[in-house]
Amino acid sequence: MRLWAFGGDERMRGVLLAAQEAGFDILHIQRTEDKPEGTADIAMLPWPRSFDGGMLVGAKGEGMDAARVGEMIGNCGLLVHGANTPQDMIENAQHAFNPERDEMFLRANAELTAEGAICSAMHKMSRAMVSSTCLITGYGRIAQGLARRLCAMGAFVIVCARNEGQMRAAHVMGAHPVPLREIGTAAGQADAIFNTVPAKILDREALSRVKRDALIVELASRPYGVDIDEAVKIGLHVSVEGGVPGRYAPLDAGRALFDAAKRKWADIEKAKGAGKYD
Repeated sequence: MRLWAFGGDERMRGVLLAAQEAGFDILHIQRTEDKPEGTADIAMLPWPRSFDGGMLVGAKGEGMDAARVGEMIGNCGLLVHGANTPQDMIENAQHAFNPERDEMFLRANAELTAEGAICSAMHKMSRAMVSSTCLITGYGRIAQGLARRLCAMGAFVIVCARNEGQMRAAHVMGAHPVPLREIGTAAGQADAIFNTVPAKILDREALSRVKRDALIVELASRPYGVDIDEAVKIGLHVSVEGGVPGRYAPLDAGRALFDAAKRKWADIEKAKGAGKYD
């Protein structure tokens, strides 16, 4: 089995180490001078974005544009890709797969995000979590990981959630659930706020209640849940933490990517055995 990895950040080193441990022949392609022979069983592109402005993310040197990468990949058995991958490259592969469709991967990535976010917050706060009140907005995968860890650390955890089911689950976890409509009151009590909602829920009114020495950790994607401009204007400390797994634990994040690819490959082989694929 051959796995070729293209460009990427430190996560790709985690992919390659995990693949090597699993017995794959591995190759990391980062430059136009790299000339792989044959075809890969699995080709791994950077995740969550594979290309930026038509160029391979994390490539070294010039010339690693989508056309050149597509030539190298050819009709590999499985193309594992992120956003901004050209459609023709996806169609040329025998099978293509974005790990964001793998629930096990998303949960593994969320756990790494939660741990990394807390680690970052602890370095920026002047008090221990055990004596802190922490507000978590939302109750998806990342928020659940945050709540579990912060409760275990002895923090008083408030979860602002949208519905009764989420609030009941947060209560079972050991957190104090609050309806999202009361976010302003909850924000005023917090020493640390972890936002996971990608919609402006921490607006001017809510931010006006936040303690001036509190830390706001923004974990959502754009347009973010925090009105960043307003927060800066009134002197709040906001830490925008994008791509946490790739920065905090790249080897584990890479292993999670490889595990997702391996599961997809196993599904393909199983389907072939059942006569579903040629």
